[in-house]
Amino acid sequence: MGVYDINRILVPPAPGEYRDDTADAHYVPAPCQVACPVGTDAPSYIGYIWEGKFEEAFEAITATNPFSSICGRVCDAPCEPACRRESADGAVQIRNLKRFVMDKVGHRYDPPAVPVSKSQSVGIVGAGPAGLVAAHDLCVAGYAVHVYEMTDRPGGMMVWGIPAFRLPPGIIEEDIERLEQRCPGLSMHYNTALGRDVSLDELKQRHDAVLLTIGSWWGKAMRIPGEDDARVVDGVGFLRRVNAGERPELPETVVVVGGGDVAMDACRVAKRLPGCKDVKVIYRRGPEEIPARRIELEGAVKEGIEFVYNTQQVSVQVHGNQLRLRCVRTEPGRPTRTAGAARWWCPAASTASTAAWSSLRSASRPNATSSSDAA
Repeated sequence: MGVYDINRILVPPAPGEYRDDTADAHYVPAPCQVACPVGTDAPSYIGYIWEGKFEEAFEAITATNPFSSICGRVCDAPCEPACRRESADGAVQIRNLKRFVMDKVGHRYDPPAVPVSKSQSVGIVGAGPAGLVAAHDLCVAGYAVHVYEMTDRPGGMMVWGIPAFRLPPGIIEEDIERLEQRCPGLSMHYNTALGRDVSLDELKQRHDAVLLTIGSWWGKAMRIPGEDDARVVDGVGFLRRVNAGERPELPETVVVVGGGDVAMDACRVAKRLPGCKDVKVIYRRGPEEIPARRIELEGAVKEGIEFVYNTQQVSVQVHGNQLRLRCVRTEPGRPTRTAGAARWWCPAASTASTAAWSSLRSASRPNATSSSDAA
């Protein structure tokens, strides 16, 4: 199956006044729709927006994605680099158009409820994006669905991992309420953890099928000496604490290790917390290889966050009431044949000229935090 294979997506029916060419051997679907992981019919909803048919655009947007209000703000938007206009005058701002429709119509649109029509039930562990989308699709197909969530609210990392300055309060709730209204056969079981409150065998006895969507709840360790200090925390855990309502007093300087989207969220959140004046991001490769989305990277730079490239952390050391992150400089090696990417190496830590030091002031503040994201 090719990248632009028609089997990659669900093609909407052609309007009656137009000829349906989808069966043609040379038919090529819109690359923006193919690039979307859920195959959102971007061409149709853009056309409806042009015609001022916003409710029809809303239906086209939400047909494959029950969290369209959220995605209108934080989606990675792979549709835009795939847009045919990218090589001309720039890609159509597809994500912003989606946000426009959801803001205009989403809060007042009442989707028709889909009743349970099948005798079988499905149990889903985890109320994150994957679990809730699966629940939505199963409910629309007529099944009764029970979702077991270990926390007190649905949404997963949409709730616990995305900062409020990127996803304002109320947006997630809007999508969740719409999903629950559309799916009367959906039952939510909160504060119910797999292995603690319910076992997999019990779920198998209750339901005809069980789907595990436990997500990526825990952050990665750096696996370096000294990271077990209480003031060194993983980026996912740090964001979860802040989204839960904590506002820890941070030291003046915070170091974030990693260059992914979690690192960008962590460094920008740290910059907004009390006590923090300077944030440094340590990344082992160069500015061209950093995996964070450009819009998030640019936002961090505008907020005065410092980026230290070609730097690899090797240990965390305690000096009095301070933490020091010892690093070495990295350089690109020869490209590998398998990945086609540069192979990176670190000179010996004993070479003084290649060692970089970053201090974290943490005097007498028990909540002082160094966010680390092993990206």
